[in-house]
Amino acid sequence: VSQSRYPTSTELPFDPTLAFTPLLQTAMASMMTGGEQFTPFTRVSNIEPTRDVCAMISLTGPISVMLLFVFDHKLAWHFMQHEIDGLGIDESEDVMEAVLGEMANVVGGNATAALAVTDKEIHLSLPLIMRAVKLRPGIAEVVIKRSSMTSPVGVFDFYCIPPGYRDWE
Repeated sequence: VSQSRYPTSTELPFDPTLAFTPLLQTAMASMMTGGEQFTPFTRVSNIEPTRDVCAMISLTGPISVMLLFVFDHKLAWHFMQHEIDGLGIDESEDVMEAVLGEMANVVGGNATAALAVTDKEIHLSLPLIMRAVKLRPGIAEVVIKRSSMTSPVGVFDFYCIPPGYRDWE
């Protein structure tokens, strides 16, 4: 029986600062009234500190990456309030989660176009909403990159996590 070998993921196949910072700046522009900026992406060993509300969406295809949007509850609520202002929609936790899911969809959808390098499609998953997430990769070879934005209302972290593979023996 032959043994399959899978490559070990040691780096993202693109620069997340170039790929995602403009998309994040646009998505969060209405919230960044004090000139807040996202930090450059840096490598981290896990997803911390634990925040209150998370939205996750994955891109798969020639480029595969999981995007994780991690908010303090106060900032997520403020973002929801701003997004539904004037629409006649009542504020609620469900509406907040829908707004965060839509933001993940918008950033993820725009990322599929920004990352298109061939005629092969990049597929977008449905967004998932989670509460109080803390993740550690099961294998050391996974590269997690984080960018953060701090506003007077709270902290927003954005993570890029590529698929990681081990050698199967």
